[in-house]
Amino acid sequence: MQLASFRATKFWLLGFAVFFLASTSTPAIAANPAVKIAVIYDVGGRGDKSFDDAAALGIDLAKKKYGLTPFNLRELVTVGTEFDRENRLEFLVKAGYKTIIAVGASFHGAVAYMAQKYPESQFAIIGDSSLGYLNVSSLDFAHGQGSFLAGVLAAKSSKSGKIAYLGDSGDATNLIDQSNFIAGAMYASAKTIVFTKQANAGLNLEVSALVKQGADVIYSTWSRNGEVLSQVAALNTSKHTVKLIGVSPDQFFLTSKAAQKCVIGYVVKRFDIAATDLISGAVADQSIMDEIDASAGVYGRIYTLTNGLELKITSASQAAKLSVSQARAALISKKIKSEK
Repeated sequence: MQLASFRATKFWLLGFAVFFLASTSTPAIAANPAVKIAVIYDVGGRGDKSFDDAAALGIDLAKKKYGLTPFNLRELVTVGTEFDRENRLEFLVKAGYKTIIAVGASFHGAVAYMAQKYPESQFAIIGDSSLGYLNVSSLDFAHGQGSFLAGVLAAKSSKSGKIAYLGDSGDATNLIDQSNFIAGAMYASAKTIVFTKQANAGLNLEVSALVKQGADVIYSTWSRNGEVLSQVAALNTSKHTVKLIGVSPDQFFLTSKAAQKCVIGYVVKRFDIAATDLISGAVADQSIMDEIDASAGVYGRIYTLTNGLELKITSASQAAKLSVSQARAALISKKIKSEK
């Protein structure tokens, strides 16, 4: 009798433990049909080693945290045409998704159009801060702060005292990045000589021209393909090494084996943090609407060096790392200011 009683008690305790763990390990939100969030990735989707993969890290974290299932969170990928972007966004609106998140500034036009067409729907875009609609959360990054630190790293890593900025003339933040890079370089060393060039659809002689002028460190925000890396790598010689500083997740090639030979650091825009924040807000039935530009009606969030922007240094001297650290602290404390 005692043995039977012990076994019965043992099985009861085991059953209770299983029930307790099951009831506490799975968030209740997973069973809530009211939570309907959609994410639409840019061309390529997961596996692109760029914007989509960066955002997906945060999406997966949020899925696990809140126990979200495909019924709560739907993921789509655009083929890249403006028609397809608009069509997929409209499909999600009509399917009843309450928060629709677009990954990347390429969705600017499509989100703007759909936000006006469906004012009762809530949209969000990661990587753009120029959409002035009350039903759009614009999540972007303080480009100026990142470029300022890139200027410090470049100046402190240069052996020739000559560095360069290579931008994309079609990028809205191009001149902001350029001016802040120059300011960072001057902050690090007033004797630094900075050359600048911009490219458009493709690179021709821009990289070689900068190297011929004597630049041995190039900060490039140009990200249409991997030409920047391949050209910098080709111009490296035993007599004149050339180093590269880039921007992630814009430049998919930064983590490649080829990049390890010449990339000394890169600005990181934490798309994962932005994605997690958006989903956390959506789960709580809230939108991220910090003031960005009230006069233009732009709301959302700008991530800075304190909450979603950083400079990752992969290869640099201790003196360069120290200078970057000091500049970062000065930017955060506002002892120095980057241009917006």
